[in-house]
Amino acid sequence: MHSLRNSPSEKGLLSQEESNPNEVNRTVTRIISHPNYNSITKDNDICLLKLSSPVNFTDYILPVCLAASGSTFYNGTDTWVTGWGTIGSGVPLPSPQNLMEVEVPVVGNRQCNCENGVGSITDNMMCAGLNAGGKDSCQGDSGGPLVSKQSSRWILAGVVSWGYGCADPNLPGVYTRVSQYENWINKSLLH
Repeated sequence: MHSLRNSPSEKGLLSQEESNPNEVNRTVTRIISHPNYNSITKDNDICLLKLSSPVNFTDYILPVCLAASGSTFYNGTDTWVTGWGTIGSGVPLPSPQNLMEVEVPVVGNRQCNCENGVGSITDNMMCAGLNAGGKDSCQGDSGGPLVSKQSSRWILAGVVSWGYGCADPNLPGVYTRVSQYENWINKSLLH
């Protein structure tokens, strides 16, 4: 888990190099890490960030709904990942470093376990990517959102966690399955 305390948190940021008139900055004042996070297996790779002050929603900054406990994202469900990570193994994001997005289908845990090594994908994880490769989250995207559109609502299905390589065939990206953490999130918000 990366150190985020006192790190800036930008909302509405589309480019890391150009002016962003809709950008709002906050400082991370508290990090609530999952107590059962395993740095070796990456199980429970999730944390909550408390910001220095509330963020007002605008046309450019909107909340995403969290996947409820028991939510299922079936094999083949379309999802989208956004981030500023590399765009290929060792290939940095080119100038002007605009926020990137990619559409990737969900890959079932059974298949993903076969591809990543039996036992490596827990019930707290989910996978997304193309069997042919070519589309994936990448290094530097960790902690970013994996969302699915259901009717007119965006649902946070996963959080970018880990993977072997980047956009390689038969090696989908691995994400923390948000629906497994509804109770933990709600309890953490009370403290």
